[in-house]
Amino acid sequence: MEREKTGIRGVDSMVQGGLPKSSIIGLSGPPGVGKSIFALHFLLEGARKGQKCVYINLEEPRENIDTMISQFSFADEFMKFVKQEKIVVKCFTYPEYEKIYSDLLQKIREDSSIHRLVVDSFNVFFTAVSHPEALSIPSEVNIRRMINQAFSMLRRKGLTSILILEMSRDSRHGFYYNIPYLVDGTISLDFLELGTIERRIFIPKMRWTSQHKESKAYEITGKGIKVFEEKE
Repeated sequence: MEREKTGIRGVDSMVQGGLPKSSIIGLSGPPGVGKSIFALHFLLEGARKGQKCVYINLEEPRENIDTMISQFSFADEFMKFVKQEKIVVKCFTYPEYEKIYSDLLQKIREDSSIHRLVVDSFNVFFTAVSHPEALSIPSEVNIRRMINQAFSMLRRKGLTSILILEMSRDSRHGFYYNIPYLVDGTISLDFLELGTIERRIFIPKMRWTSQHKESKAYEITGKGIKVFEEKE
């Protein structure tokens, strides 16, 4: 099994050296656990290998993305790859993405030079288009069809995708539940509130992989995400 490193050493060691190549991975967790930062590592690692990487963001304007990147020690290197178009960053509002997402994903599927893709946040888009204020109001059946269509377009040899999945601690959106069955792996980021914040990473599912069976602690530093090895 060929693998793609995430760029986070402690994560790669949990999945036999990296994510299965050509897989679709769901990266889930509540706000504030570092999902977008995880994505930056993944994109940067690909660019370092000479791969073309695409980052689609549906949550933040471009200025916010640039501000997030600037907080880390790898910012200059990351932006160098953006200028070289090794990392392509696209920010859309939900109405914009609703109009073009099918054509956009089809172009990514057809462009064999693209090796890594991140969609941030994937499931919130489908939540948004189900609201009455959306431009169109698909039925539940149509939303399921849209999700399956998106997955079929993302399944291409040589394309490894991370779909960021926003999770609420109180409830899950009704259309979320089938996505974990469609992804090839799930990486869960969460935190414990025990007087202080302790972040944990857990990998409950990873096809074609003997993944680490327990969660590990991690922190977000000026260098990005650092996963701690458990003490014996």
